[in-house]
Amino acid sequence: MRLKSAIFNCYTFLTLACGITFNFTLNTSPAWAIDEVAQKSQNYAPINHNQTLIASNLALPPEAVDLVKNFEGFSASAYTDTNGLPVIGYGQTRINGQTVRLGQYITQAQANISLLKELTHIQNLVKSHVQVDLNPHQLGALTSLVFNAGTVILTDSTLIRKLNAGDYTGAAQEFPRWNKADKGGQLVPFPGLTRRRLAEKKLFLTPYQQIASN
Repeated sequence: MRLKSAIFNCYTFLTLACGITFNFTLNTSPAWAIDEVAQKSQNYAPINHNQTLIASNLALPPEAVDLVKNFEGFSASAYTDTNGLPVIGYGQTRINGQTVRLGQYITQAQANISLLKELTHIQNLVKSHVQVDLNPHQLGALTSLVFNAGTVILTDSTLIRKLNAGDYTGAAQEFPRWNKADKGGQLVPFPGLTRRRLAEKKLFLTPYQQIASN
């Protein structure tokens, strides 16, 4: 903004002159040229400030984001999850860098923005630890898994070792193994986690063009 203010006076005359020339051109140009100008103007419309909070405009496919939302569910108030941690929104332990506290509330719009930021951050972690090419669905499935099960997936798991060895099928078979959560001091399978792991595995194995062409 400071740069724009500093140069405004220097370019005021030129701007007015260009504006007059531009108006004359519009008045004398064919219809297709006017339509093209109008279309370009729409493409460069101001962006809502909230959208800039989403790093990289969320490169994840919407199927991955929907998967996370559907399995996490939304809660406007903080609650304790199966691991004993306070969570809010879509199972989020942190909002805007702050640890969630019991008694805290959030709107769904705020939770959406925070979730997309967190998923994008996790997506970048996945990229930094995976040494083979990933299509968007493989990346989305892994991001959902890490969001739910933790970064140990990326640092110390059979899944990441198989994937980095180029064994995509073997890595996919590892998804269902991450279906356990703490219950009374023991890790036991949870039906909801089993369904989620199978959904992530299915997304991981789905060819990208198959969904993209629908």
